[in-house]
Amino acid sequence: MSEQHHSGEQGHSEEAAQMFPTDFTPADIFNEMYADLENLNDLMMSFSNAIVIQVAMDEELAPFLAATEQAQPSFTEGVAKFYPRYLMLEEDQVPLLLVRSKIGLVNAASAVTEAINYATNCLGVISAGTAGGLAQHINVGDIVLGSNYLYTDADATIFGYERGQIPGMPVSYGDRDSEWEEAIEAALSALKSAQEEGSWAVHQGRMLAGNSFVTEHNVKDTREAFDTALSTDMETTAIAQICGNYDVSFMAVRCISDLCGPAADQEFHLSVDVVAPRSARYALQIAAELWTQQELPALELNLED
Repeated sequence: MSEQHHSGEQGHSEEAAQMFPTDFTPADIFNEMYADLENLNDLMMSFSNAIVIQVAMDEELAPFLAATEQAQPSFTEGVAKFYPRYLMLEEDQVPLLLVRSKIGLVNAASAVTEAINYATNCLGVISAGTAGGLAQHINVGDIVLGSNYLYTDADATIFGYERGQIPGMPVSYGDRDSEWEEAIEAALSALKSAQEEGSWAVHQGRMLAGNSFVTEHNVKDTREAFDTALSTDMETTAIAQICGNYDVSFMAVRCISDLCGPAADQEFHLSVDVVAPRSARYALQIAAELWTQQELPALELNLED
């Protein structure tokens, strides 16, 4: 064996030793796994009845992080990131499990499934952030609160199902407890003055979600197929389905950032920096009303970093 070949083998051995240190014993591996398990157990114990709030993007998450305080370190599962937080009230603290899922039906569904498994007795799930305005009377900056949810691109009508219905599944999703309805009503009342001052509208009704954007090229068909739908996005219906499967209350609180088929005289886009804090304000007010089961004044929230 040549000296050059021997030194090459030695170099490879040193690299391997750096990648796989020999002083990392099975006991070390077990202890690290046990520590992770203890952290997970702590989370499940202290946040078992938390309210889960899902967003798709970091820009939609930012106002929630600014308005709440860390309860435990954030952690990652797959592409999703989880933030155990507290919303501090004068005499109470509301446990929230914030979830940044990334965009899309599958990402949202898998992330919320994980969250429900952590918060095993969660009070419910809120999906916040932005959406596209579908109904012609919707404007950018408006708030949409979902009452039922369908898929834009589910079409098994040839087999007798409704447009937007997955075969073998309900026509739509959106059941929630009466406590939620009371919390929503209280939150809307508390934020009425801010709404009137800011001149945006609040709508309640049907929301759509799918794997494709609704644009001026397909908005006519979408409006005809779902003539009462207010908005469209790429997460809410999948989350509503997961919550329905687990018998967990769900609602979406989205602020309209874009219009799918704007009229000639309509403003058709608002920055996420404007609409995300507005959605967060409504979501946090609803969460606080739900947790305290009281009619609260409008929360004074810092929604900027």
